[in-house]
Amino acid sequence: MKKTILLVCRLADHTLRENVLLPLLESGEVAHIHVLRDTPADTMDGRVSYLCPERESRSVLRHIGKVRRGVAAVRRCGADAIIGVLNTPHGYIGRLIAWLTGKPYIHMTIAGHREFWVDGKCLEKLNLWALGSSAALTVTGSRTKAYLTGHGIAPEKLFILPNLPDEAFARVTGNGGPRQYDIVSFSRIDRNKNLILLVEALARIKGKYAPRVAVAGDGDCLPAVRAAARERGVEGMMDFLGYVSGFENKVKLLTDSRIFVSCSKGEGFPVSLLEAMSCGCVPVTSDVGDIVDIVHHGENGLVFTDTDDAGELASCLETLLSDEDRRLAMQAAGSSLKGTFSAAANGQIWSRVLRYATKG
Repeated sequence: MKKTILLVCRLADHTLRENVLLPLLESGEVAHIHVLRDTPADTMDGRVSYLCPERESRSVLRHIGKVRRGVAAVRRCGADAIIGVLNTPHGYIGRLIAWLTGKPYIHMTIAGHREFWVDGKCLEKLNLWALGSSAALTVTGSRTKAYLTGHGIAPEKLFILPNLPDEAFARVTGNGGPRQYDIVSFSRIDRNKNLILLVEALARIKGKYAPRVAVAGDGDCLPAVRAAARERGVEGMMDFLGYVSGFENKVKLLTDSRIFVSCSKGEGFPVSLLEAMSCGCVPVTSDVGDIVDIVHHGENGLVFTDTDDAGELASCLETLLSDEDRRLAMQAAGSSLKGTFSAAANGQIWSRVLRYATKG
């Protein structure tokens, strides 16, 4: 029998649709999804409905209302399982609703194992205790699974469920001609994204190479990054494009770039990497989260280990800038991932998750 699900989350509309709703509906196990959220979105041909407040509020007290609406919905609609996305607050809201109603709770991680430890040791212990007791947990990759099993969570209730890019990226044909940019960075520019490392790496190679670099994104560290670029004499290499939105604009930039750089100090399973590889960019990325489930060093990209060592990143960039044949081989290997990550594939995983969590 198909199941009714209560989903508790706060996600951007496109992420909610592509990464959660479509795969759940593809599972063949779900009749209807009630989404507990601040604002409504796509109803997905009537199989999705939204439990939203009459008035939008930014007060933290609105989460009490979510618990009340969630409990009422479970009792009214007979939900078979509750799914919460991310730890705070919606994972805890979903866990509380499940406890109050006696329904199985499934916890969905989308930011990797850093979801559990990023706020310090005390909260890590609380997260592992409260969310580790879920009926099932989805994780973004093998390292997150290893982290949780290493903290005593039974491996049989952990299911690897990769994050998904927009499915339209699988249909991108790429750019067979010259590319305007040698390097592209596409992210929010904050302390965690660590874009200052790219500036320092460019300063190290500027005597031998003069790559054109596109920086797409905005954030509170942007002024510091621009100042560092001026101080290190690489501002002339870098085009700061600001926030780039819209599928067509993202595709145009990525298909016009050769190398995609991510300097993050912490990630889960970033869809930006899959999107870039779909567009023919070769990734050069820090070894964080579950990234090595996507990027295999020397095969379809390059991975550096020290997010404070500009020399290691500079060496990776030099490898690709100096050897076009090697870059093209990695580009071809990366493009082979197209179609591997899809709503249909994740739907099969969700089918196993739901059957395990509900025991049927």
